[in-house]
Amino acid sequence: MVTAMKGHDMADNAPSFEQRASEARTTSEERQVCERADVLRAHDAWALPLEVLLDLLNATVREAEMPYNALGAMLGDPSNGLRIYVRPGQSDQDVSRLIRKLIGHYLGKPGTGLCAAPAYESDGEFEIISAPRKREGTATDAGADADRHAAPDIAALYEESRWAPLDGWRTDEEVIDELKAIIVDRHHGLAEDLPEDAPALPDGIGAAVAFGYDKDGESRPLVFVDPNLPSGLRVDLWGFCVALASRGDSGGAEPNADGTFFVGTERAPVKGPGAGLLAALTLQRLGRRPGDCGFQLASEPAVSSEQLPDAA
Repeated sequence: MVTAMKGHDMADNAPSFEQRASEARTTSEERQVCERADVLRAHDAWALPLEVLLDLLNATVREAEMPYNALGAMLGDPSNGLRIYVRPGQSDQDVSRLIRKLIGHYLGKPGTGLCAAPAYESDGEFEIISAPRKREGTATDAGADADRHAAPDIAALYEESRWAPLDGWRTDEEVIDELKAIIVDRHHGLAEDLPEDAPALPDGIGAAVAFGYDKDGESRPLVFVDPNLPSGLRVDLWGFCVALASRGDSGGAEPNADGTFFVGTERAPVKGPGAGLLAALTLQRLGRRPGDCGFQLASEPAVSSEQLPDAA
């Protein structure tokens, strides 16, 4: 028996999770959800009010018994809106976190079939328990075009929130200047494009973050970013480096023997709280809609902090 928590009522003879995941129908409502997911990014699942996310994605949250005891929530087939199922007996805080994890996963990989999140206590990774569904190509479909126009503007979603753009939307270079100022003015560190005469960073590495010490023994961040990268990637990297330099969660990654973090150029959707989420929200606050900010930290690339410019 499934009890409806929000959204539409569910009949007692509702199909199983597996049946829902295998349904192949594509409706106008599903297309609308997919188009709205194109507007949102994974980090929005952690920044927007939960009610906004649920309404925007036409998501329905219901209590349901889980097929495995370790599961706290499951995301069903997005046909007719997102179906989110949560295990009964959990606190509101745990339910909210699990729902955000599932929505973040969906926004990072829109159109997936059925996925599940472990209970909050285990706090592990998602487990895909059914084959992903492929999204139908609807770019030329008139119905999909109409749905796209129905998707709300991101600025309206964040209006009056703590993550709304502080001074409106700005260019990449303007935001990079603001990010550099955070390092220099607030953290009394060094923030520079990697000089032309400095050794090139290894392939796949776009930035380096180290921590030096001033004459009083205070730790100061040193940030260097490859200026030859595309503008969009570069500004997202700067946001991530600022988050890391601000002692943002490194996800368990450790610096090398010289105390340097190397940031890769490959990125993924933000999975949850950490340096990537802080980077995305900082970028948006400064006036730029971020891309995926889940950058990977490299452990031991073939360059040491001794090869980086001096902090003088």
